[in-house]
Amino acid sequence: MDAAQFNASIYNLVQMIPPQKVTSCGHLAKLAGAPSQARRVNQLVKLLGQMDSCAPWHRVISTSGIISEHGGLGSVQKRALEDEGVLIRTGILGESRVEFSRWGWFPDHADVPSEVDSDDEWGA
Repeated sequence: MDAAQFNASIYNLVQMIPPQKVTSCGHLAKLAGAPSQARRVNQLVKLLGQMDSCAPWHRVISTSGIISEHGGLGSVQKRALEDEGVLIRTGILGESRVEFSRWGWFPDHADVPSEVDSDDEWGA
């Protein structure tokens, strides 16, 4: 899978995350067939947030359940999740956290096209 196909796969996976659910970069990498590429997924999700994409990038959080700052996008992500009804709690160190046991989306597999099927050419 080349870089454009990987990007498109991640974009399409992000589109599949249901409202009121979250998943991790690591899980998206696994579903895309590249389990060692979680950091790359994180970079792509950050890019989606910076691009003001229609993809629900805000539903992707860290493997530990923490809402990362993503270059200042953490407050935007937190607000978007709260607007969907996801409960955000404050951790012991003041970090924003989501409980995967309640809000997690972790399918074992997903049929993911490696092409972007929309007007948003992010993955192409």
